[in-house]
Amino acid sequence: MAQILTFLPGTMCDQRLWAPVWRRLISIFSCDYVPTETQPTHAGMLSLIHSAASVGEPLNLVGFSMGGYLALEYALANPGRVASLVTIGSSAFGLTDQEKADRARALALLKKHDYRGMPAARLKQFVHPSRQADPEVVDVIRAMDRDLGKPVLVAQLEETSTRASLAPSLSELEIPAMLIGADSDPFVPWDVIERMAALIPGAKAVLARNAGHMIPLEQPDWLAARISDFQAR
Repeated sequence: MAQILTFLPGTMCDQRLWAPVWRRLISIFSCDYVPTETQPTHAGMLSLIHSAASVGEPLNLVGFSMGGYLALEYALANPGRVASLVTIGSSAFGLTDQEKADRARALALLKKHDYRGMPAARLKQFVHPSRQADPEVVDVIRAMDRDLGKPVLVAQLEETSTRASLAPSLSELEIPAMLIGADSDPFVPWDVIERMAALIPGAKAVLARNAGHMIPLEQPDWLAARISDFQAR
C-alpha cells in the first residue's frame, strides 16, 4: 500500500491548490486532503485534522501557509499522531502587528460591504512576477477565492488572526520536518523559515527560487520532487 500524505490548504484555498502537485505524486504516494476551508472555527479545523489522525497510521502532514501553522500546532499538541511534517510558506511565529492591523481593516470593510473578489493588486502580492500572467496560477487563485467567497474569508480571518507564536514549543518537535520558503514571498520571508528551522531539532529548510507565496501552484514540479525526496529519507 502506498504511503499516505495528508495535505492542508491555506487561507481561501481548497484542494485545487494541491492538484498540480498531486498529479506529480500519485504514482508514488496516496494523497489525502483535510478540507479545513469547510470549518468556520479554529477548533473545527484542528478537529478535522484529529479525525484524520484517528484513522490508521500517524499522519505525514503537508501544510501550506495557514495550513502549515495548523499542521505544526497539531503536531506539537499531539505527539505520536504525526509521523512527519512539511510546511510551505508558513510561519510559526504568529502574526506581526502590521498583519493584525491589516486583517482588522479587512474585516471591518467586509462587514460593511459586499466582497467582489481579490483585487488584482492584492493577487500580484501572492505570485512571483514571472507567473502573474500564467492562467494555471492566477486563474486557480481567482476561482478558489470566488467559490469560497465572503463567508469563508470572514471566518478564516476572524479565527486565525489571533494565532499565538509556537516558537517556545518548537524544540519539542521530535519528528522529521521540512520547512519550505520562497525567495520572493512578502508574507513569509526566507529569514522566518530559517529561524523556524533553527528551533526545530533536525529540521531542513529548503528555498524555492523565483517563487512567491503560492509555491504549490507556481512550482509544482519542484515542490513534488522536494516532498518525494524528503519522504524517501
